Parts: sequence; C-alpha cells; structure tokens
Amino acid sequence: MAQVTTTLKLKFLALNNVKASMFADTVAASTELANSLLKVPFSERKKLTTAMVVTSLKSALSNQVIRILKGKAGKRAKSFKVFWPEVNKQNWNVCKVGETYSLSFPTIQGVKRVPIAVHPHFEQQLDEIISGDLEKGTLKLMCLRGTWYAMLSVTRDVPDVESTQRIGVDRGQNNLAVAATVEGRCLFFSGKAVMHRRRQFQQLRKELQAAGKYRAVKKLERRESRWMREVNHTISRRIVRFAGSADADVYLEDLSGIRQTTRQRKKNRSDAATSRHTWAYYDLETKLSYKMALEGRQTHKRRAAYTSKSDHRTGRLDGKRNRHKFTGADGYQVNADLNAAINIAQWDGFSCALVLEEAVPVMGTVVPADGVLGAPLNSMNLTKVEQLSLFPLSA
Repeated sequence: MAQVTTTLKLKFLALNNVKASMFADTVAASTELANSLLKVPFSERKKLTTAMVVTSLKSALSNQVIRILKGKAGKRAKSFKVFWPEVNKQNWNVCKVGETYSLSFPTIQGVKRVPIAVHPHFEQQLDEIISGDLEKGTLKLMCLRGTWYAMLSVTRDVPDVESTQRIGVDRGQNNLAVAATVEGRCLFFSGKAVMHRRRQFQQLRKELQAAGKYRAVKKLERRESRWMREVNHTISRRIVRFAGSADADVYLEDLSGIRQTTRQRKKNRSDAATSRHTWAYYDLETKLSYKMALEGRQTHKRRAAYTSKSDHRTGRLDGKRNRHKFTGADGYQVNADLNAAINIAQWDGFSCALVLEEAVPVMGTVVPADGVLGAPLNSMNLTKVEQLSLFPLSA
C-alpha cells in the first residue's frame, strides 16, 4: 500500500478586513523572524529554540520558522521577500458546523477559527480529515493575488492496483499527448489551440515590453503559466480515466534534458508555439504521476530513443517518418505520434546499442532465443510476437 501526499488549496470564506490585517501581520512577523535567523551562522542556528529568539509570534509559529531554517531552505536562502507562516499537524484542525467548514490555527493574535469556502470536490477529503482517515501534514497561510488561502498538506493510504495492460503516452507540441494501448486503442490531445494561444501571449508580451510595462509582462507570464497548468490538469485527468478503463499502468518516454540534447532552428526557437523552452512536458508528467498514484497505479519511464523511428508492428527500424506520418517498409501508414505511443507501451527499453542502418528488430521479435544483437528478450508476451510475425516485411 502506497502513501500519497497532496495539498488542498482552500479559500477563506467572506474574510473581513480585520482578519485580513491579522493575517498580514502574521506574515510580516514570520518574514522578520526568518530574515533575522538567516543572519545567524548555520552551525549556530541548529542550536536555536523558541526561548532564544525575540518575536511577537506564538511558539507554534516561531518553532516552525526555526525548524524550516535549520534545514535545506536555511542553507540556500540569503533573504526572504515573503516567508509564509506554517504550522505542523498538531496545531491546526478542521471543524464543521452544519454545512460550514472552518479552520482553527495559530496567528499572531492567538488561535483563531476562520470559515473556509469549500468546493464539493474537497468536502469528502475534509470529512476524512475530521474523522482521522487522512493523515494531516502542515498548514501554510498564503496570499495570492490579493486573496488569502490555507494550504493543507494531507497524506492518504492508497491500495496498490495490479494492472493487466499498458498505455504508452507520447508527448509533443503538435499533439500535446497521444495515449495508446498496445492494441491501438488511442486518445489524442491536439496542440493547435495551445500553439495559437502561445503566439498570442508572445505578441502581447512583445507589445508590453516595447511600451516599458515590465510589471505587466510579469503578470502576463504568470497568467500564461496558470493557463498551461490548467490545460495539463485536464489532459492528465483524461489520461488517468483512460488508464482506468483499460486497467493499465502508464508508460512515458524519458525526456530529461531534451532542451539541451535536441537541436532546433533559430526560427523555431524564437517562436513561442514551437520552442522547446515553452514546452510544458515535465508539468504534465508530474500531474499525471500523482494522479495515477492516487488511483493506486504506477507511472513508468522508458528511453525515448527510436520510439518515433521504429515500426510498432515489427520493431524494425526500416520505416520513415515524414512530419506527422510514419510509413513502414511495406507502405503501411500511421500517425507518427500514435506509432511512438504504441512503441512506448510495448517496449521495455533497449539493452544494447543499435545500428540504425540495419533493419533489425528492437523488440526481439525475430529470433525467439535472443533479442537485439544477441541481447536478452524483453518482456513482450510471446502471443504478440507470433501475431507480429504475420505481417509481410520487406528486405
């Protein structure tokens, strides 16, 4: 049984000016204490306790500031513009009166209970916190774009699910994602709308920079980032639903360092729609991974090499890719991203080097006793191997 930690972002309900001012004072005191502690040498900081510091914060808040700055955050930071106050699981609670939920936690003026606005999606999780079925983590108080939120960290036990199938997910920019089973059942997520929107943001950013409105540029960048994260949330939710219907784990190609290892024309690099530097592939990966974990299923990584150049029917490197189409040696045509997704689903990766000029199978489907160039066979089932051999292959 796996443990999955998530964060609930909850907005305070009808927060008045008095409480908002109290929250702001709490943040200011936390920031002041954090910056004063950064002036203390790290070796001496480890010996600090609440009794050794002078602050207007209550001990539950000051203890957490000290605890955080004794760790890695205290080594990296030189100063904090804002240090959001945080309390551990012993010092906050969720309460429910009628249909209204509220949070009880310490502030600069002592422990306060403040109502929160709860979307129906979070009601069950809050009820589980109250009943003790979810393990509490920390609570962090934050103000984002003028609105106050409580960030609740919770951990749940998720029973493992034994998947019987695989889904390969090929990520790209023309198609943000293509999810496919080994049998060819697939799901496409077109990237055309995203590319168009990226160019709109780029043009607007260019106009704002020319006008010298740099604060507006930063605001626009945050807006674009929020929009793209929401797109990835939607895609990952649908892929997880697809995986559940197929009783499958998800397999991704490992794209680590792709921005440094792949070449791009200058024209493509300067276009926000096609530039590798605006491609949010890792954000999609993280969202997909934790959503799969919440379902008790796993996300695996496979090497990206040759996934687009090999024929998914045979594993041979004798096909050709022309933009969005892959053509096999026998004239068979299929969408290139779909071909790659199926390859990702059925490969266990390469166990030796491949010579691209040779039309050899990369999945060990020709010689039953040996894999590619004498390497061990991968875990493709033998029934599939027999079926793949039915297709005529050109020399």
